[in-house]
Amino acid sequence: MKAPTILIGAILHETNTFNRVPTRLNDFEGRYLCLDPESIRTRLTGTATEMGGFLEATEHHGWQPVLALAAAAGPSGPLAAGDWRALKERLLEAAQGPVDGVLLALHGAMVTEDDRDPEGSLLEALRATLPPGTPIVVTLDMHANVSARMVAYADALFAYETYPHIDHADRARDAAQALSRLLALPRARRATRRALLRPPMLDAADHGRTDPPGPMNRLVAQARALRQNPDVLATALTIGFPWADVAEAGPAVVVTTLADSPADPAALALPLARGLWDSRSDTQLDFPGAEEAMALARQGRPGDAPLILADFADNPAGGANGDSPNLLRAMLAAGLENAAFATLADPQVVRAAMAAGEGSVLALSLGGHHRPDLTPPLPVTARVLRLHDGRFRCQGPVLRGVTIEMGPTALLEVDGIKVIVSSRALAVTDVNLFHALGLDPARLTTIALKSRNHHRAAFGPLARRVLLVDAGGIATMHLSRIDYCNLPRPIWPLDAEASAQDIRLQEFAPDDQPAHE
Repeated sequence: MKAPTILIGAILHETNTFNRVPTRLNDFEGRYLCLDPESIRTRLTGTATEMGGFLEATEHHGWQPVLALAAAAGPSGPLAAGDWRALKERLLEAAQGPVDGVLLALHGAMVTEDDRDPEGSLLEALRATLPPGTPIVVTLDMHANVSARMVAYADALFAYETYPHIDHADRARDAAQALSRLLALPRARRATRRALLRPPMLDAADHGRTDPPGPMNRLVAQARALRQNPDVLATALTIGFPWADVAEAGPAVVVTTLADSPADPAALALPLARGLWDSRSDTQLDFPGAEEAMALARQGRPGDAPLILADFADNPAGGANGDSPNLLRAMLAAGLENAAFATLADPQVVRAAMAAGEGSVLALSLGGHHRPDLTPPLPVTARVLRLHDGRFRCQGPVLRGVTIEMGPTALLEVDGIKVIVSSRALAVTDVNLFHALGLDPARLTTIALKSRNHHRAAFGPLARRVLLVDAGGIATMHLSRIDYCNLPRPIWPLDAEASAQDIRLQEFAPDDQPAHE
């Protein structure tokens, strides 16, 4: 019997629609942009990514893979329309040949310059390209904004179940197993039923954190338990991405059952949707500012494990610009010693440091280029300690084995504080960034990171404490201050009248068309 031919691809981008800088194709090179099978295998085999999991699964199941592309960028502004078309067309072109099934990794919160639901558009176009009855199984980020079109045109969906996200490859293996189950059925019985439930809220379960444990751990366990039912093919529990002004922003539950089974996916999903709604009281929306963080940092003593200050309102993993010096400004004013700040995205400063060379002393204006109203530039006198090409390989757990390219990078010293300045905005998740620049993070007393929760997997074991700090930026959790235009109302926390009665249900029949809402 001929081995099934499986189309495999990944296009991952999380879009902050309030970021004014368009994302271009070359921005994907910061994480990975592989447009041919050889580069996919070379860059991603054995990595803790969806593509790493898909490649492993093809070996395990004996499938013949068609490797279309693998593109992942850090969160940022809307993707340029022409660059999105290039990625989309490459995947659809690969789908023109003989294909028995599809494994596709998407983020679920992408927005382009001309489409607020490009992933739904992609799946619709892919469905129209493939022969009828070809199963499509998709992985999503936990922070996806799941649209009806995504669920309508995919046969099954899985979402990450950890935050920090350390299970990309695990969910890829789950998706492959679901695809294997569908391929084992006669073509006429491969259809599925899907239910999409969306509570009227912008965030839930403390943004989905599972480390340290929170309400999301319980909900994930419930969703996984549903998959013990042989009639249930897949579950996906998402928190949403609140910095996207789209109608689908917010948490969602998707449950998939085999079409000829008696199980009701909507009934199975409803307790999870109510659990998301009930997690409001455990969802933190207000965080300490820079002054409170400095009061805690000044308590540090030589030899203490580092205090981690997560500068999350300017977190590039939330699509923020990554160039806010507000927290650094406070650290300098507090006179902190044995401290480091990573990273500040400022290619102009990097170019000046490169031109001056290591050991030089420069008067610089750090950061604040994109939103000077929120995060004004910081004038400093800095010594250039080290220059670097910005490439390092992740130790993990997050993105283990992936080579990150920050672009040319400089390590500066400003009044005793070490400051890593990169050409690309980077959410800091890996200790090897520090090691690449000759710093030992375990020996620092205070470390400020552009991150929210992903850093915990690598830096948490080193830290005496982790403190999330809102020092200003476009990824703030003060959601009522954000100028939304496209959200369905009422919605929590913007509207006090939002209630569980407003949970929206959409069901999708085996013909992949919406049945009713």
